[in-house]
Amino acid sequence: MDKDKIIEELRKQNQQLQQKIEEQAETIKLLSARIFGKKTEKIDKNQLSLLSDDELQELDENTDTSSEEIVEVETELRVVRHRKAKPKGQRAEFLDSLEQVDVVHKLEQEACTCTDCHKKLIPIGKKCVYREVGLRKPELFCRNHYQETYKCEHCHPKGGDMIITSEVPTSPILPHSLISNDIIPVVIMNKFGLATPLNRQVQYFKSLGLPVTAKQLAHAVIKASEQVEFIHERLTKTLLDNPVIHMDETPFKVLSEKARSTSYFWVMRTTEKFSNQKIVVFNYSSDRKQENIGELVGDYTGCIICDGYNAYSSERYPQITYGSCLVHIRRQFVEIVKTLKNGSQSNAAKAVRLLNSIFEAEKQLEYQNAKEKAQKRKLHLKKYVDKFYDFLDTILNPSGKLKKAIGYARKFRTRLEKIYEIGELPLSNNPVEQAIRPATLVRKNSLFATTVAGAKANAIWYSLIQTAKLNGLDVSKYLNYIFSLLEQRKDVDVEAYLPWNSEVKESCAVAN
Repeated sequence: MDKDKIIEELRKQNQQLQQKIEEQAETIKLLSARIFGKKTEKIDKNQLSLLSDDELQELDENTDTSSEEIVEVETELRVVRHRKAKPKGQRAEFLDSLEQVDVVHKLEQEACTCTDCHKKLIPIGKKCVYREVGLRKPELFCRNHYQETYKCEHCHPKGGDMIITSEVPTSPILPHSLISNDIIPVVIMNKFGLATPLNRQVQYFKSLGLPVTAKQLAHAVIKASEQVEFIHERLTKTLLDNPVIHMDETPFKVLSEKARSTSYFWVMRTTEKFSNQKIVVFNYSSDRKQENIGELVGDYTGCIICDGYNAYSSERYPQITYGSCLVHIRRQFVEIVKTLKNGSQSNAAKAVRLLNSIFEAEKQLEYQNAKEKAQKRKLHLKKYVDKFYDFLDTILNPSGKLKKAIGYARKFRTRLEKIYEIGELPLSNNPVEQAIRPATLVRKNSLFATTVAGAKANAIWYSLIQTAKLNGLDVSKYLNYIFSLLEQRKDVDVEAYLPWNSEVKESCAVAN
């Protein structure tokens, strides 16, 4: 082998190694940003503007607002900075809404004597010096339920009395347990609403004098979830009546699943617009296989907006239409920009600007229904989507993360363009990710579930609590409302338990 060929071969190897080093350096920067950087997809305004000047001008041409008016508003916003005035009397109004307890500070016996004639002073009035919020500490008491017995003293004078007893309209959810119908809602709210692990709750209840263990609390949570499983089933059925739903999955550790290191919650949510109700449904699964989708949605023939996970397969479930999340596509390029020192002129930055223009155009749409929204999207959004993909075609020989981002965007273009046909289909899958976040906080504090039954109970309570929040309910009030119906042991229709029921909304609304 001659010298020139050896040099050329070494040069090629050097280029390949150099490219590999650059890719690894890029990966290190990206991982560092994920671990140590701010958890946001916003980019510094000095690094990357939302839209380029040409794109801003093009967007302006599609609105009724003149450029002069825009400049005038921008100037006013930069120069005049008024702080939002705090509503007057807000504290007083809140204090007035509470139960009023008066504490009258009187003169002591010796001080309540006239210094001139030494006669006793008489009160002639009082004034309020200050007001404050009081807090009563919870305390335990024993509630004894008696069943009264009756007889007729006029009949059967020689014995053989007919004895009649009163009915007991309520019964405990957990018979013979210290964890009563009053305690269970508190445990559930603390764990799933406030992310307080059961072992910490044990300490709280012990401070009140209630001798319970974490195992007993866990058992109560599971048994109570079995009592409300029918509500979870109805939420699922109502959710699947919608033409478009969100779907995502999140990992969860279950100790009894010895063969696997990680199990999953599969989460579905209704869209923020055009849905019949606001619903979030969690379901537990021991794996992340695509069969879970079929088990969850059954014969659903609507549209699912999801991320790029390959379990969401059109080949496996041809009756389902899939939409793509534009935020996930954008995220690939944003992460690249974050790793660059001067990234504002990079191809990734230009891609982000073009994607931003799609979101901006979406905000400006005006429509009366889903059909009209789809039509408006085809008229006003399509050119921005096409411009983004045309730009990707101009990038020659991309490598590393940029190549991956471009490949991801191209792979899901067909799904993304379903927005021109389905007006109910949102651009983003963020709503379901936001619904998952509280569960993530609980997972960080509690780490795992011990059993599959515990994991399924988690899924049921996440569903009820997150759905209650979406419907503007006070979660504590809602849980107490549910258990007040359950303890009556009457054949109450499931509609009476649903968060959008008029009586539920009236009884459990968040206080202003």
